[in-house]
Amino acid sequence: MKRKYAEIAVAVAALALLVAASRGVEGLAEKKHRLEVLYLPSGQFIEQASLGYRDLAADVLWFRMVQYYGGYRMGENDIALFAHLVDVITDLDPQFVYAYVFGALIMAQDLNQFKQGIGFLEKGVRNNPDDWWLPFELGFLNYVYARDYPQALFYFEKAARLPDAGPQAARFAAFVAAKAGYVETSIAMWEELARTSDNKYIRELAERYIAKLRAGTFPGAGPR
Repeated sequence: MKRKYAEIAVAVAALALLVAASRGVEGLAEKKHRLEVLYLPSGQFIEQASLGYRDLAADVLWFRMVQYYGGYRMGENDIALFAHLVDVITDLDPQFVYAYVFGALIMAQDLNQFKQGIGFLEKGVRNNPDDWWLPFELGFLNYVYARDYPQALFYFEKAARLPDAGPQAARFAAFVAAKAGYVETSIAMWEELARTSDNKYIRELAERYIAKLRAGTFPGAGPR
């Protein structure tokens, strides 16, 4: 029992240290001015302050980062420290998949930093090689922001091959294959979906795309 109380006390102390360490981020919205990244606690410092509670440290900083981004959306502060926060959080908890995805989307959409957003997702893939969502988002960013259809296809296909991949991965791969000019590949992918899907809507969708591709009426597709 004494040991249990001691562990609780350590956790409470760690939480207090983490809140103190990350308080500077919350203060950004109140002060309404930029701070340099070097004033934000590093991942190494926060890891030491957490006394081994790395996931707890990442969770505390995640909530701070959400507040920070919320302040930006309300016009109360900029997000100059956003990238550093994402790095610190994912250093503390390398399996925090949503932090990589959220960070990448904000970097690409709000900060127009496509390459850095891609870098967060690539870091996520290195730390979570069996998670299909990360390569899927790499495909999405390459498709939407870079219009790099071959690269988007590469990542959608990679996502579709991973265990427990969402069905949208294979659909996006088939769709983008046509956009990239690989019409025969796209037809083969849609045929596979039509043959294997248990979803009537997906089978009908696949058949419609196959018909358009064979007729040469699929918008944006390159020559067969």
